[in-house]
Amino acid sequence: MAKDYYEILGVPKGATEEEIKKAYRALARKYHPDLHPEKRAEMEAKFKEINEAYSVLSDPKKREAYDLTGEYTFEPGAAPGWPPPEGFEGFGGFPGGFEDIFSEVFGGRRRRGAQRGADLETRLELDFMHAVKGTEVKITVRRATGPETINVKVPPGVKTGSRVRISGKGEQSFQGGPPGDLYIETTVKPHAYFRRMDNDIYVDVPVTIKEAVLGAEIEVPTIDGTMTIKVPPGTQGGQKLRIRGKGVYDTHGLARGDEYIIINVVVPKKADKKTRELIEKLEETNPYEPRKGLW
Repeated sequence: MAKDYYEILGVPKGATEEEIKKAYRALARKYHPDLHPEKRAEMEAKFKEINEAYSVLSDPKKREAYDLTGEYTFEPGAAPGWPPPEGFEGFGGFPGGFEDIFSEVFGGRRRRGAQRGADLETRLELDFMHAVKGTEVKITVRRATGPETINVKVPPGVKTGSRVRISGKGEQSFQGGPPGDLYIETTVKPHAYFRRMDNDIYVDVPVTIKEAVLGAEIEVPTIDGTMTIKVPPGTQGGQKLRIRGKGVYDTHGLARGDEYIIINVVVPKKADKKTRELIEKLEETNPYEPRKGLW
């Protein structure tokens, strides 16, 4: 009976070129004989069938002929399979970009000698403080040979989208070569009051009218703990006060950003009669027009 190549790859008949390539990539990772030495003969037969289906469906002319007749006849020696012919250096000889796909699945182009293991990628969500100060976490890496729990040192300064490289923690080589690397992409949770911009930290700090007008010494939070700063007399709402060297280290640990205190002048929500009289007196003594010249 004619083989159903669409069924073999697990794609519908209207599948796009990218969908076919994606399906092949996943099946190649799952059934490649080098990944299953204990069931090599079974995997070689399965992999041969997968390669045959992909070689037809990835080639527009072959696919058109197959769609018309429901079968495709290979010329002698032309059907891709397993093992590869002697002297074979990759999948480049077959249509449809086998070499590129093999590179994606197994971590690099095939070359003479032992092949390096594939790189792996995983994601990690971090608390804000762990991301800016660095941390050590345990993660489970799922390889073809089974899961493994490893300790990972996350350097200070990572942010959402950062990629941490762990050398030698990718897939093992099945040809005696070095293992691949593990890449961890980080996502950082927002903090309750700290905000990060590049390597600088921003935090909103409320002050009273008295503190803003007369100046004061107040405690403010930093990523290293609380510290005391001076609020200059006449400080305005929205004004930024800088604390040098209290920001985030870069991922090389060589430079550190600053922290910016954003002043928020808070007025009483309720004012009794005496308070209103004092405010009126203040206005009479120190008249000013804050909106003058703005528009």
